[in-house]
Amino acid sequence: MSTALQLVHPRDASMKLVLFAPDRELATLLSALLPSLGVQWLDSAAPASALEPLRDTGCVVLLDFRHQHAAFSAALTRQLQAQAPELPLVAIGSTHADHMDGVVAALRAGLRDLLDLDGAPQEMEAVLRRAAALALRGESAATAALPAPAKARMVLLLGARPGVGSSTLAAHLGVLDQQLAASQTPPPETAQPGNHLLLLDLGQPTGDVALYLNLDPSFHYEDALRNVGRIDATLTRTAMAQHPTGLTLLGQPPGMEGTALADPGMLMQRLRGVFHTVLCDIGGICPRQLPISLLNSADEIWLIADQSIGTLVSLDQLLRHLEQVGARDARLQLVINRHDDASGLSPDQIAARFALPLLATLPDRAALRSSASHGRLLLQDAPRDPYVRALAPLLSHLDPAAPAPAKGWREHLALRLSGSPWKTK
Repeated sequence: MSTALQLVHPRDASMKLVLFAPDRELATLLSALLPSLGVQWLDSAAPASALEPLRDTGCVVLLDFRHQHAAFSAALTRQLQAQAPELPLVAIGSTHADHMDGVVAALRAGLRDLLDLDGAPQEMEAVLRRAAALALRGESAATAALPAPAKARMVLLLGARPGVGSSTLAAHLGVLDQQLAASQTPPPETAQPGNHLLLLDLGQPTGDVALYLNLDPSFHYEDALRNVGRIDATLTRTAMAQHPTGLTLLGQPPGMEGTALADPGMLMQRLRGVFHTVLCDIGGICPRQLPISLLNSADEIWLIADQSIGTLVSLDQLLRHLEQVGARDARLQLVINRHDDASGLSPDQIAARFALPLLATLPDRAALRSSASHGRLLLQDAPRDPYVRALAPLLSHLDPAAPAPAKGWREHLALRLSGSPWKTK
């Protein structure tokens, strides 16, 4: 097969796109999807040095990360990054649930941009034009592939089984942390509002956190996966659901139970470059369906359990699975929810039984259910309730870099949240 550059229907001379792939089939497909752009094909059987003439020409190199070619292209990517780091590299793949392995391989190879064959043509063209703009400015692929200077801290709330209260906990922690950050650190005029905390709701039943926050999102997790190349601060503020406190919510719509989660690796890389902190509720999911990339990238994993015998059996099974996938380590901490002194083992006994550090104990409060039935959070109705006070150690772990709360901070939050003075239930 000839290794000469072969032009397939050039249209836009300002776009210099070179597909480095085993055959021309993908170049033909791209030309059909993007008729306004010109794609040059170069046989990847040629050595990487065949791209030498393209240096300093402002071209963008496309690599085939579809399922059948992902492993080969990953090796080729590493070779190109070593020999021609100034060439912008764009992966071509699919975010369809059955073909996400190619996307994951591209992410692991260090590629930032993905041309999603399942996306709209205008979205694909936007990805290419952004990469071409980088090439014209002389930015190297190696520099473009570097993660954002500030990488968001990510904490996973992992319920031992459905119904242990991880979604309720996530909603309260998210609102409290967002309000605390806003009250202690007034943003400068140049700051971008709404990008302090992302609450990522991937738990089951789906859509619970949105209900607790009284939000009706129109942009969901699957939409974010399809638009991963467009994720930035502007899109998160305009497309994702925003709580009145400034908290950003991204989750799945109700009725998605039983649907396997697509690997969120590339999406999480984008989101962690936009937000200061990511709190992810992933409770209620079968352990074998937990995305490995999510477990591996978390800074802390909080296991949510209660004192019931069924939950403790589920917790044991969950820990066995985490050990099998290499995620049972020092990041794991235990949170006992719905604690009752008269029920079962004590939190300390449970922590000792499973050899886990006990992070927090949250009391069983009927007031939680009462507030939820009125579409409100307990921290709005009773900010001095024992449940709300028990969240203090979790808030300090969620954002360790935040300054210690000043005296009276709960009173301040109560006034901002509900507009009413402190009250006790």
